[in-house]
Amino acid sequence: MKLVILDRDGVINKELKWVETPDEFEFIDGAIEAIANFKKAGYITAIATNQSHIDRGRFSVADLDAIHDKMLKELRSNGGDIDKIVYCPSFDNSDPRRKPNPGMLLELLAHFNVEPNDAVFIGDYERDMQAGYDAGCHLILVENKHGDGEYHNMPDYLKEKTTFVKSLLEASKVIEKWK
Repeated sequence: MKLVILDRDGVINKELKWVETPDEFEFIDGAIEAIANFKKAGYITAIATNQSHIDRGRFSVADLDAIHDKMLKELRSNGGDIDKIVYCPSFDNSDPRRKPNPGMLLELLAHFNVEPNDAVFIGDYERDMQAGYDAGCHLILVENKHGDGEYHNMPDYLKEKTTFVKSLLEASKVIEKWK
């Protein structure tokens, strides 16, 4: 494994209806340690996140940048980092970059010159697993605010390719075993 791609809301930070300000961004327990583990193990680490609030007029790109600046500052002060963040501001599901479409993941694979079989995508919704599946990545689904129902309700072809875990920290330990 060379590249770890993370969804943001519900994987790194607690999922609210919308995280619109830096003050509303709160790490999930163990997420900082997990991202630090990825960096210590030598993985390229990236984020691919749908942020339709921008096109909906709920906040601006500058607001999103401020949220990410807070996140990165906290990660860096604890041994973690994110090498690249990509986001899709659209709420149009026909946008090739908006998950469940694989555009953002393909962009990251190309940017880092990594083959899909050397990448894992970690998300918390079926749409994340669909994007990762279509990009050819390994898949890890983190339990979300709805419990394990997201996993159990996924189509069989996605379940067969997906490792289900309780947290990003658990996902980091699973990836280490894949070495």
